[in-house]
Amino acid sequence: MVNKQMAVGSTYYEGLLEKAEVMIPNLRARINETENLRSIPQSTINELIDAGLLKLLTPKKYGGYQLKFRQCLDIVSQIGKGCGSTAWVVATINFANWMVSVSFTKEVHDVVFKDGALANCCGVFEARKSKVEKVEGGYLIKEGMWGFASGSNHSDYFLLGFPLVDDNGEVVGPGAALIPRKDVNVLDDWHTMSMRGTGSNSLTVENVFVPDKWTVSLSKAIVGEYPSVHLHDQDLYRSALIPAAALVILAPGIGLSAAAKEIFLEKLPDRRIQYTFHTKQAEAGVTHIQLAESVMKMETASLLAYRVADEIDSWAASGEYMPFDSRVQARVDCSYANRLNCEAVDLLFSIAGGSEISDSNLLSKIMKDAKTPPQHGLITPTTGLELYGRNLAEQEPNTFLI
Repeated sequence: MVNKQMAVGSTYYEGLLEKAEVMIPNLRARINETENLRSIPQSTINELIDAGLLKLLTPKKYGGYQLKFRQCLDIVSQIGKGCGSTAWVVATINFANWMVSVSFTKEVHDVVFKDGALANCCGVFEARKSKVEKVEGGYLIKEGMWGFASGSNHSDYFLLGFPLVDDNGEVVGPGAALIPRKDVNVLDDWHTMSMRGTGSNSLTVENVFVPDKWTVSLSKAIVGEYPSVHLHDQDLYRSALIPAAALVILAPGIGLSAAAKEIFLEKLPDRRIQYTFHTKQAEAGVTHIQLAESVMKMETASLLAYRVADEIDSWAASGEYMPFDSRVQARVDCSYANRLNCEAVDLLFSIAGGSEISDSNLLSKIMKDAKTPPQHGLITPTTGLELYGRNLAEQEPNTFLI
């Protein structure tokens, strides 16, 4: 049963944000359990479902809250203050649900969202390997493997990239297929040093038929040619795909760096700088410089993130698809903010004292988790900078994901 009060959407954004903030202590208390499971505990998933935090970007007509991307950024970053892995899964599931919303017709939505938007989706843009055949009425995925499917343990559907081919087997462009869980094998291979709880396992598929209506052309989606004509009058579902994806996976890092600042400042009054004459670290000039530099990196990252969010939302509201140069700017903004977040946390960690290296120390866990977002191909700092520089120099882009 859909909560009618909450289902009216962004009017109740403040309530959703408050629920995310209230979860922070519980999320921190479960970090060790989350890391040991290499997945989000069911108790956390239950809390997220009860709070409505897994349907932030799902259409209102299907029981979702249909928030703006700026509001989604607020909420995911709040969750990131409690647990990086949980924030990452919340981010990726919400984005995948949004992508399913823009990528398919009402006929598909009536199946996926039939239970009041309780279905969770996750996705991977690119296959590690795939063998695909065009057959009557759709595609036969003879063999496929995808890596890093965050939230795989809690997803009902998987939106998986694969090459669209013609009757002769020639690739005609990148696509994606929406496949129910029963047809997907989730491998237990997520063993990492950070973001251990995201359950970003590999997936395999063998001899699965996917009807045409359950596939989408990524080439068309990237430029805003969405099949979801029944949602085209809704601002959110005119948003630019790749900038939205980059923003959503940046959001956990915004929360992680904010948590690092909070934890460092809480302990600062009781610290000294060991093997020096500084009996109070808070009074040392070197501390002031390093602390200020770290916080300036965080604040710059946040400014860039919210610039992207506002650009996405304003272009969607205008009815015009976000233009190419703005989409390039969004990718570099997100990738550069990603680097700044990681650097900010590293700097605080470096001046927080030797005790911070303990496995049980929260700042240590935040430092490790902050290393993961820069490894994601969509917001890798060097890739974003190269794309932006190539565009400035009037050269062809280094990726089609723009």
